[in-house]
Amino acid sequence: MMQLDNVRQLHGYQVHGDHASDHTFYVYPKEPTIKRLDNGGLALRFVEYGQIREDGGKKFGGFIAFDAELCVPDDAMKKITTDLQKEVDAKYQRTGRQAPKVQLATVSWTDGTVELLLTEGGALVEKIRSPGKPSLFGSNVASFQMELSELGTAVFKETLSTGAGSAITVVYKLNHYIRLPEMKAWGRWNASEFYSFFQDINTEDNFWSEDSYTEVVNSSRYKNDVTETHFEFVQAPNLSPEENTKLEAEIRAIITKQLEAAVQRNLLKEIAEVDPNTKELREGQDIEDIRRSINKTQMANVEVKWSEAKTILVPRNPQGMLPSIPAMKGKDNKPLKWEDYYSKVSVDEFLKTLQVSMRVNADFTKLPIHSVEVKIWYPHGPLAKTREFTFDSPDDVAKFECFVHNGIRKFKYQYTVNYRGSAFVYRSEEKETDDTNLTINVDDLGILALDIAPGDINFGQVDRAMITVRYSGGVRPFEKKFNMTKDANTFSVREVIERPRTNPILYQVTYQMADGREIKRPEQEQLASELYIDDPFSSIKTVAFRAVGDLENDIQAITVDAVYVDPGNNYRQTVRKNLSSDNPAEDWSFPVIDDTLGEVRWSATITFRNGTMRELPETPAKRPTITIGSGTVDFLEVAVVPDLMDWDKVKLVNVALKYVDADNGVNERIEMRFKSGDAEKNWKVPIKDATKTGYEATITYFMVDGGRRVTEGPKPMTDLSLFLEVPA
Repeated sequence: MMQLDNVRQLHGYQVHGDHASDHTFYVYPKEPTIKRLDNGGLALRFVEYGQIREDGGKKFGGFIAFDAELCVPDDAMKKITTDLQKEVDAKYQRTGRQAPKVQLATVSWTDGTVELLLTEGGALVEKIRSPGKPSLFGSNVASFQMELSELGTAVFKETLSTGAGSAITVVYKLNHYIRLPEMKAWGRWNASEFYSFFQDINTEDNFWSEDSYTEVVNSSRYKNDVTETHFEFVQAPNLSPEENTKLEAEIRAIITKQLEAAVQRNLLKEIAEVDPNTKELREGQDIEDIRRSINKTQMANVEVKWSEAKTILVPRNPQGMLPSIPAMKGKDNKPLKWEDYYSKVSVDEFLKTLQVSMRVNADFTKLPIHSVEVKIWYPHGPLAKTREFTFDSPDDVAKFECFVHNGIRKFKYQYTVNYRGSAFVYRSEEKETDDTNLTINVDDLGILALDIAPGDINFGQVDRAMITVRYSGGVRPFEKKFNMTKDANTFSVREVIERPRTNPILYQVTYQMADGREIKRPEQEQLASELYIDDPFSSIKTVAFRAVGDLENDIQAITVDAVYVDPGNNYRQTVRKNLSSDNPAEDWSFPVIDDTLGEVRWSATITFRNGTMRELPETPAKRPTITIGSGTVDFLEVAVVPDLMDWDKVKLVNVALKYVDADNGVNERIEMRFKSGDAEKNWKVPIKDATKTGYEATITYFMVDGGRRVTEGPKPMTDLSLFLEVPA
């Protein structure tokens, strides 16, 4: 695939290298030009009317039809190839190897449009007809037909026949995939511990004097623990600053988590101190003089690495003014003549002429198509006409002309597709149209064409991706499986389905992760002919932890353990965060397979400055922000909804709500009264213990019949919406 940072400028053209092959290159075409025919002439015709044609208050003076193309000229390609071969030769000579032959690959455009800077209905152009899409294969041919105003006829006649530029500007808007430079990250942890113990005992038994005993003991301990992380990020041009920030947070979380897990597995155990007691040696073994020297060293090193090269879709907008006819040269290397492309006819004669441009928008070199035969006919009047054309290249353009009968401009066509290595021939139905730019697309040719390649997938996390492709719109159902790995990651489907492709392609991806987990994504569909496989993680989830309370005088530290669990995909993420007065806020960002699935649960330990501790049990997170501490950590919000009440039976409803947290001195009460016409009412209570979210409700209904009273409760509740209904 084309590599973004492997670029050079050669002979005015931008040339990129390939990410995997050091002798494969891609050349960006610079600007559009008028398409050349096989005889060396131009695919252009300019017709000037003998008299002004008027229609609907508009005046027309002439007509122009031409084909534009976007490609690199052959002479420039030869020069570029020569320079690239020198570059490759020099590289291989430095290592004493035989240099391979340079290969120039075409840029694989995924989609695009083409347009003129001229606008329809302006001073120069009254009507423009164009399919609006280039071929995307070969030389990217795009066909245009314009009927000109009286002024436009004079302007374009002058600019096309003299000077260097024609005043016709063509703008291509194309997209293709390109590979970014690798983003890299690593983390290291180096730990060492050294312990030294020295003991010297000298005992002397004296006959005439006191016995002597001398003991010298020295011990020392040294510890060293160093953690390093390093990140080399590459900003993705097609992501917003916020999305790039989220991506970087994801990568940091991956490296940090892997490093923490590895450190836990490799933590050094404390080297036990040597016991200086020598009683057993002196009394049990009768040793008088003792010297002990003990040195112990422990070391542990951990390193984790991550790298990923993302693939992005980039726009390219090559554009430029088409040259005038005399500015271009023919096969004889002489300037072309304006007279060969210009004619002047009467309006009546022109309006009686139907001109159709035809092409087949398919890459014949990569598809199992030998040729496409197109039969076109105009069946009206005494001068009815039929012609047949054969296409074997996306650059082939055919022209059909006939006289119009009674103003009928509709014609019919039918095409036949001949396949390589197959006796089957696909013949289309007869079709009728008045579109004078006739394009037969690849989906019309009875071929299922699909290219599969890695997109934003990290093979450091994904061991393999098993892809199942299905299509049900052909004569027979099609299904094929592909096994994508880091080394084998591009596949092609070129299947003769014997019908035009009208249905979307269905595909399903099952990921075998590097840690042994399997993630199966739901079946998806697409219409495009390029399928790029991304990571199984569809988005980044962020959970915010916030410490609340008196962090200076009351709370010393809060340790939070959180877990995200997606049981359906066997996916789990864990984290530990430490909050304090120096660090009262922490965010946890991690990739998720589906943002609508999974649950975050958390528990915490609060350490107070007086030495006491409080354990908060595991609790589901109800919001993206989790507040923890001794003050208000959350709010209980209850909505009391009277919409289901039958006020023909009830005069008044009294709702008594109570929330009690005795440990934290919270005792909140409220009474709400509802009568006919009252709207929903809300109750908001501060919570100091996130695990206590229940409340008590007592509801009293004052009935219409005889002043009867019905009371429900008190009863424990956890619902955040309390619906009032007439009691049974």
